[in-house]
Amino acid sequence: MERPERARWATALFFAIDGLGFGVWASHIPVFKESLHLSALSLSEVLLALVLGSIVTMPIAGMVIARVGSRWVIWVSCAAYTLAIAGLGWIDHRVPLLVMAASFGAAKGALDVSVNAQGVWVEQQLGKPVVSSFQGFWSTGGLVGAMLSGYALRHGGGTHPDFTRTAFALLVCGSLACPFLLTEPHHAEHSKRRWQIPDRGLMQLAGIAFLGLFAEGAMADWGGVYLKTSVGVSLAQAAIGYAAFSIAMAAGRFAGDWLIGRFSPVLILRTCGLLLFSGLSITLLLNVWWAAIVGFICTGFGVANIVPVIWGAAGRNKVLGTGPAIATVATAGYFGFLAGPPLIGVLATVMNVRLALVVVGLFGLAIAAASPIAAKAAE
Repeated sequence: MERPERARWATALFFAIDGLGFGVWASHIPVFKESLHLSALSLSEVLLALVLGSIVTMPIAGMVIARVGSRWVIWVSCAAYTLAIAGLGWIDHRVPLLVMAASFGAAKGALDVSVNAQGVWVEQQLGKPVVSSFQGFWSTGGLVGAMLSGYALRHGGGTHPDFTRTAFALLVCGSLACPFLLTEPHHAEHSKRRWQIPDRGLMQLAGIAFLGLFAEGAMADWGGVYLKTSVGVSLAQAAIGYAAFSIAMAAGRFAGDWLIGRFSPVLILRTCGLLLFSGLSITLLLNVWWAAIVGFICTGFGVANIVPVIWGAAGRNKVLGTGPAIATVATAGYFGFLAGPPLIGVLATVMNVRLALVVVGLFGLAIAAASPIAAKAAE
């Protein structure tokens, strides 16, 4: 007999697996750039390949989930995810890296959609908010992956042993957790549809997801660069600034279940948007170390619960069904997360990093203004 409480922790483990794998990959990007002598353009092509791989598989995963449920998709995509991670450890040329980055992105896209669909179903079975804490486990996994990679690289690690060990550990964890996942009931009315245009409300949720994850990705990749180049701090202080942002975001997500259970989606999204705007305003206007730390903490809390609110609302969509609806907002959201940093890079080249991040702050105002629209779409 399936037990929702056990499924909750199994799903949390898959979120951590997803985040840890991505954290290890992100930590090794400078290693690939140096060892393969990649130019800025070549590295951008690699990151674009990852984005395209994700965008291709997310809608497909949503349609498959509508037919067979998320449990089977989680297992297949997790296996593909770990194989792609292992394959990255054997790369010794730019072209194979492009192929493996696309494969890694494709597996991650399918895993993202399927674990979020499972998370929404687990939340419905438990009858209480848990989706936000799942996102917290993803953030925690990313931090752990980055920390382990940093430790390994400082002590003589390399891409082959680091990625191989990571892949093996994640595959074992996934194998142990998969039997405890829940099986969704089969919805014939959704599984018969090959493709359908998302309704207006879902597209509005997708737009907010894009803005929220764009901000998260931009801060992850450019926050430390801003501290180093504009504020003029050391590399160690820049790392502390990023850690402050990441820890605040993870803490906000673990507190998110309590908040979602007590406050309306309008209030949560409006507060998140205003915290995002206020945090970056403090950081960019004052342009000093202590203000940047305060601003980064506010920004971390600001982006924390945008995704849980939007994902939960999409999972209740009755037009497309849970899997395809989450695939729609996830495709838009993760496109913002992955494509945001290169776009900020272009703006930073034209202007500077400080002015480029003003755009991210304005996204916070847009999210706050759109919060009533998102609440209506959720209903």
